[in-house]
Amino acid sequence: MAVTELALLRLLPATTISTSALKASLAKAKTAMQDYTGRRFYFLHQIEDPTLIYVFGEWESLTQHMDAFIPSAQNQELLDAVKDQLAIEGLVHLNVGHASLPSADEVGAADNVFSIGRHFVKAGAKDEFAAAFEANKHALQDYATQGKIGGGWRVDKDGNKEEWVLFCPWKNVDEHIGFVNTQGFAEYSKIREYVDGVDIKHAKVIKEI
Repeated sequence: MAVTELALLRLLPATTISTSALKASLAKAKTAMQDYTGRRFYFLHQIEDPTLIYVFGEWESLTQHMDAFIPSAQNQELLDAVKDQLAIEGLVHLNVGHASLPSADEVGAADNVFSIGRHFVKAGAKDEFAAAFEANKHALQDYATQGKIGGGWRVDKDGNKEEWVLFCPWKNVDEHIGFVNTQGFAEYSKIREYVDGVDIKHAKVIKEI
């Protein structure tokens, strides 16, 4: 089963998204991961905190990434090359392939933004959350004008804690925020009954890498 990787990287002091050495390192890493998997990888730049970058990629399986690629000499060389430029802050894998998610190529080409919503589901409420989402997601999809929405369940979860991550394409952050003022939001927000919290960020595809 294909899995989507969402890794969070923090730029270290003196490094910015425009630093040429960083761009070269990320481009090399992207090529290595794409050659290894035969799949597409992207870097996203978070809007809320410009020191954060996401790796948005796809692997054949969790095992391929964690047990084969990560400990490989090739990856260790890549990590060593960026050790003074960035640090890994987080990593999750989702049980969904890119074909079921908004297209990063389309989002990037249109200079649009992704929203990345991490939903921390209440203990024992996974089925109820999933049912509520399926029943009400049309309200969000109908409002989103820039393409399909899509998400997946975290497979490398923390103990028994379930997490659902949803990706949506938007013209800009303001368009997304405007959803709360619609009638559809009241319908869609029924999912909040089954979550302990939701963390929503926005990011743009780094097109030059």
